[in-house]
This record gives sequence, C-alpha cells and structure tokens, in this order.
Amino acid sequence: MSNFQIIRWKYPQNVGSGFTFIPKSSIANQDSDQYFLELATRLKNFDVIINHDLPHLLRGYLKEKLYKAQKLQIRMIHKYLNEVERISKLYTNTPNDLANQKLRNELQLELNNILNELSQYLKDLEPKARFIEHLKSQHFRYFNVAEYNFDITNSIESLERNLIKDNPHVRILCSNDVLNNNNRTKFNRLCGELAAERLTNKKLRIIYADFSYCSFVLPDMIILSSNNKLNKQVPQEPLAKRRAARSTEDVINILLIGETGVGKSTFINAFINYLTFNTLQQAKSNQPVALIPVSFLITTGDNFQEHIVKFGAFDNSTNEDFNHPGQSVTQYCRSYLFAVNHIIGKKLRIIDTPGFGDTRGLDQDNMNMQRILEKICDLTHLDAVCFLLKPNESRLHIFFRTCLTQILDLLGSNARQNMIFCFTNARSTFYTPGNTAPLLRTMLNSFSINNIPFNKENTFCFDNESFRYLVALKNGIQFTDEENKEYETSWSISVNESNRLINYICTQLSSYSLSNGWQSIKHAQIEIVQMIRPILETMRNIFRNIILWKIDSPNKFIELYPQVIPRSSMFCTVCKPVPVQLDNFWILPDYVHEFRNECLVCSCMQNQHISIDYILKYKILNNSSNHQENEMNDLLNRLNTASAEFAYFLINVAHSTIEDPFLHGLLRMIDEEKQICADQRINQLNLQLVKELETLTVAYKEQMKKIQMKQQQNTLEVIYEIIKRVCEYPMIREQIEVIRQKRRIHKDEQHEFQVSENSFRGKIYLSTPC
Repeated sequence: MSNFQIIRWKYPQNVGSGFTFIPKSSIANQDSDQYFLELATRLKNFDVIINHDLPHLLRGYLKEKLYKAQKLQIRMIHKYLNEVERISKLYTNTPNDLANQKLRNELQLELNNILNELSQYLKDLEPKARFIEHLKSQHFRYFNVAEYNFDITNSIESLERNLIKDNPHVRILCSNDVLNNNNRTKFNRLCGELAAERLTNKKLRIIYADFSYCSFVLPDMIILSSNNKLNKQVPQEPLAKRRAARSTEDVINILLIGETGVGKSTFINAFINYLTFNTLQQAKSNQPVALIPVSFLITTGDNFQEHIVKFGAFDNSTNEDFNHPGQSVTQYCRSYLFAVNHIIGKKLRIIDTPGFGDTRGLDQDNMNMQRILEKICDLTHLDAVCFLLKPNESRLHIFFRTCLTQILDLLGSNARQNMIFCFTNARSTFYTPGNTAPLLRTMLNSFSINNIPFNKENTFCFDNESFRYLVALKNGIQFTDEENKEYETSWSISVNESNRLINYICTQLSSYSLSNGWQSIKHAQIEIVQMIRPILETMRNIFRNIILWKIDSPNKFIELYPQVIPRSSMFCTVCKPVPVQLDNFWILPDYVHEFRNECLVCSCMQNQHISIDYILKYKILNNSSNHQENEMNDLLNRLNTASAEFAYFLINVAHSTIEDPFLHGLLRMIDEEKQICADQRINQLNLQLVKELETLTVAYKEQMKKIQMKQQQNTLEVIYEIIKRVCEYPMIREQIEVIRQKRRIHKDEQHEFQVSENSFRGKIYLSTPC
C-alpha cells in the first residue's frame, strides 16, 4: 500500500478522513486493491509530468493550459481518494461480492474516463512544450496570440503594429499547429531563413506567433517585418470580411458518417430545423423543413396505438430506399447546401452518406465506402468529418474502425483535428455520450495515430426525437402535457448544441485543403481505380488499329469517343449485348442499365451489376493516324508497365484488393473477344485481337514478376508521377475527363440539393459569428 501513502503525503490537504486499508477477504477485493495501486502509480507519473517536466519545458508559457492540466489532476486525485475510502467501507459493511463487483466496475469506469481525459490532455500539451523548447534553442521568442485577445474581429496588421512598432530588427513567423503539420518542409525552411538572418544581425529579434489557440483562422504561414521585403500575404480586412471574397471558403463542408439506422437523414432534417427555429413554439407555428423524406413508426396512448408518420416529397426521392429494412436508406452520397445568413454569403454543405453495417454484407459496405472516398475527392476542402453515433451502445460496429482508418488513410493524420462526434437520441442519457464514450475512447486510443480528439469541445449531443415529435404533431397526433414539456426542453438543448457545433467548426477548425498537390496512399488508390478501364480500353483499341493497318485497311483508323451517362447507370454481367460491326471488326457496345435503387431494365440482382462512369462510342476514320506503328507499340509497352506498377501498388501498398484488377480486366476482354468469335462467322480480325491480348497478358505477368523481385519499391511520389504521365496520353485523358464531367453533373444536378433562403425565412440563429 506504499503508493497510497505517497499520495497522502504529497496531498495531505486532500486526504479528508484518511485511508482505511481494504481487507483482503475476496478475489474481487484483491482485484480492487491491485487496481488502485496501479492507478496510484499512474497518478504519481502524471504528477511528475504536470508539476516538474511541463513547467520546466514551458518556462512560463501557456499558463492557462498548464493550469487546466493541474485542475484535471486535482479532480482526479479527489475522485481517487473518495473512491478508495468508499470502496473500503463497502467491503467492510457489505459482504455481497456480486454487488460489490458491479459497483467496483462502475467506479473504475468513471475513474478511467477522468484518467483518459487527463492523459489525452497531456498528450496534446507535452508535444507543444517540447516544440517551444526547440524554438528557444533556435533563439525564437514564443508568443501565444490567444493571450493577446486576438480574435476573429482583428486583422493581422494590428498584431504587427503592436509587436513590431516600426522596429527594423524584428521578424515574426506566424503559424499554427495545423499549418505546421500540413507543411513541415515550409515551416523548417522559414525557421532556417530567420535563424540564418539572425546570424548576420545580432540585433535581430525573431518571434514565433502561435495562432493555434485563437479564433483567427490563419490561411498560411507568413513572416511579418517592418519592411515589405518579406512575405505579406494577408490583406487588411478582418477575417469575417475576407471570407466573402474567397470562393472555396464561402462554403463550410461537413461530411456525415454513421452506421445504418443511426439516423443520419433524420439528423440532417432535425439539424436544419434547429437552426431555423430557435424554440419549439416557433417550429409549431411554421411548416417544418424536410430536406429528406422521413418515415417512422410512433406509438401513443395506454394501448400503444401505432401510427406510420411520413413527411416530405417521397415521389421525388430517388436517393432514399425505405422499402428494405436493414439496408442503408441513403443509396448514394448526397449533399445539402443552404445559407447560414448570420454572415452574408456563408453557406453550409452537409454531405449525407450511405450507412455502414448494411445487411447486404461487407461487399456493400466496401462499395459505399468507395463512394464516400470518391465524394471527398470531389471537394475542394473539408471543414469537418462528423461521426454520428448512438449513446449507450454495447459495442461499436466493426466497420466503424475500417471507415475511420480509410478516411485517415485518404486525408492523412492531420485530419484528426477536423473530426467531431455527434450523438443522436441522447435524451435517454441526459445528453451525454453514455456507455458509447468508453468504447469510442478505447478504439481511438488503439490507433497508431495519436491524439484523435474526443472531448466536450468536439462532442455534441442531440435528440432527434424532438423533430419526430414536431412532424407527428403536423400529422395530427396528440401528446400529453408532460410529453409536450419534455420535448420543448429537448428542442431547446438541441438548438444550443447545433449553434455550438457551427461555432466550433467556424472558429476552432481550419479547413482541410483537398487541392494544391494533396497526396496520400488512399487518394492515389482512387485515382488509379478510375484509370483502370481507360487504360485497358486504350490498349485494346491500339491493338485494333495495329491489326487494321497490318491485315485489313492500312488507311483506316478506329477512334474512341467516350460519352457522359446522364443518370446512374450500370453494366449487367448477365445480360449480354449484341455485337455491332465496325468495318470488319466486331465490337460489343456499352449497353447500360439505368439504376434507381433497383435496375429499371432487367430483373438481375444488384450484385450482378457493375458501376460504370461513361460509355464508349466508336468511329472509323478514313485518314490514317498520325502515329506510326512503332509509336503505338511503344505506348502499349509503357501502359503495360504502368498497369503492373499500379496493380502492385493497389495490392501491396494500398491493400485495397487481393485480386489484380488489371489482369482481371485483360482476361475479361479476352473472354468478350472469344465470345464474339464464337458467335460471328466473319471474325478474322477479332481472332487476331484475341491473340494480341493473350500475348499482352503474358507480358503483363512477366512485368509483374519483375516488380515483385525489385529490392526497393516505388515511393508515393513516383506513383503520382506515373499517374500524371499516363493521364497525359490523349486517348486516356479524354476518358478521364468524361469521368470527371459525369461526377460534376451528378454533383450539380442529382446529388446536391440547394435549399433556397426562402425555406428558412432568414432565421438562422447563431450565438457568435463564424
């Protein structure tokens, strides 16, 4: 029990009536003794960090942050001492081991939550302390901008005026943690430049101005000085005015992710109504806003009379499937764009996604995840990734971890700062995350990426039931006075949480840029996957033209014409298209099936359909191509090599597949050409095409063996160089452009719903400006 005595000696004022040693009368009792001993050891270690290591490293900086850590420590010690005494009395007075064990588990869970909060806070603070120590070793003076009360209403010039004051011997490097992590090379270069300048000018004072803890959103690292020779990239207007002039920052992009059935679509409807109507009485006096059709069962009265409540435009909804319970109601990613009128021109885009945990199985989850990742890649920036959960879950869905991992793989570890957690139906847990909190914290702590924040600041608790109550009222369903009062309170709390969420994103988070050379393994995977068909079809068509020149018509040339598909369409692998003749070549046309929750052309199962981004048309030209045969063969070799590099990357680096998609595509094309040869009498050219494709397949396999035997594999930068080079070939570039054009059409016409300001009557309630 020596650890207990250390705590008592170090904090005598917190001991109260002192410890009573726990008698060792049961196994549960011994376990408790061991648990508290281990906990005391951890508290002792924290004490060294908080009261010795951090003050030494911080040297008077970030006093408020250090004070908060000390307050958390004292709170933990109080709780620890109280529970030791409580459980000691419990074992003395109550011999029921089963009851004691249950209470012990509850106490340990509560202690662990406080301990994890303290541990997480120190994980965030300790790296900053070492960063400040490193700055001091380079003769930088550290300056926390938040202590200057610098906020969103200030301009960068006001900071410059107060710190520089026309002193030619002052340089200020302005940055924050997010910018430093996103571009470590640039930060090191700027620090090096200032340190080098100081060597030649001993009078020079170099200052690091840290914008990490203030509401002012710094767009980029800059150096301020009294002369204009250094970087001055920020205009003079305050941030609120500047944002209106920046096109990408006019929109706040929030990605919404959650398990099937958690209520993402209902949450979006509820959230917009919480922003629209400040009180439930206002909502009752107006028509609710329903961006997405809602359908739910509600029971009323002593006999639990059932009512099916529907609200919204069901006839116009092609993206919601209410007919298959357990399947994700939302079929594709769809965004909802509406104005936040508190600042002119500011808009909010919430991106609804298909849920994971679909009853159709893991393949459907993977398909939905691919759609989510592609949607992210279509954005210019992302402000927040919102994970929607229910409180009091007994376990987290296994695909939740996969989903979080893939998003971090796509965006990089710095995206963890843009993650927020929203809990629906939280009225039953008094608007807290409930039992889901320790499950979520344990999962987040298990990631190799440290410091994924999960705390009060980035966690929000709502009650979707108050929106359902509102819709039920509009459908003539009656509630008791007690229920009415309960839902009024629920609405008020949810309005406050909605405002807090918007304010947190606007003032505490920096937009995560998805442009300007953004690279990641997952992003490269998505780029490669969309290139598979263009590469394979280009190689097949090159063979067609070589065969034409050699065997049939040397002055003719087949050209590909990719065309955009206006709607969501798929190939059916069961329904076989009828070949068409192009000169003496037979070609299978792209016969696509329109898909709206189910196929509108055939009765084949959904898993027998393959998603397609474009169709190919063919034209025979009577003038010869400008390319010579040797040039076309050289292009084939380069595409074959690139395909093998891409396949190796997908299988062994991105781990996105265990099958080789390029080899699978080559074999599929060979089967198609063989089927044509079996069905058509005149098939000389297609027979030759089969031979050429089979030869290419052999060469492809040999190339793959060479790559696998290499000692050193390509870096991510090299893969991006190959992607860039392949996309420059005209035949492939045209197909890629059509893919992007189709996605733009879907975004603009089908999968983005813009809410007119009249829908809200200008009533957006925010407690502080964004």
